[in-house]
Amino acid sequence: MHLGDTPHNLAEEDFIRLGQISEGASGSDIEVMVKEALMEPLRRCQQAKQFLVEKDGNYVPCERYPNCSKCIPKLSTDPPGKDYTCKHCKAVRMTLWEVPPEKLEAPPVRYTDFEKVMRHSCATVSAAELKRFEDWTAMFGQDGG
Repeated sequence: MHLGDTPHNLAEEDFIRLGQISEGASGSDIEVMVKEALMEPLRRCQQAKQFLVEKDGNYVPCERYPNCSKCIPKLSTDPPGKDYTCKHCKAVRMTLWEVPPEKLEAPPVRYTDFEKVMRHSCATVSAAELKRFEDWTAMFGQDGG
């Protein structure tokens, strides 16, 4: 699986496990799964209700809401413009659309992104079809000659 220059925190063992759990998938199936997994960090940004501001000023989405037990919930009766920054964990209550685009730091792709995608994916080529291709390759070689 090739992720290009996309930031990720996958170790060599994770790639081996991905190969094992994608057993039987075609190259096209794997391509679709990789593209979907690469979108998961963006989905986490879209679903985030809080962001942490790092030392360099970049915003990173919080993994859960509330980020800590002391985070102030947003109430419908609150006045407009109220600051919801948590005094304890420093998480800022905001949506992706409120984050300055040049300051957004998308989280890295992780193994669980692939697991999530693979739970909702299925191989498009049956085991019998794969066997036919393997037999053909054994008979005629990879180039058919």
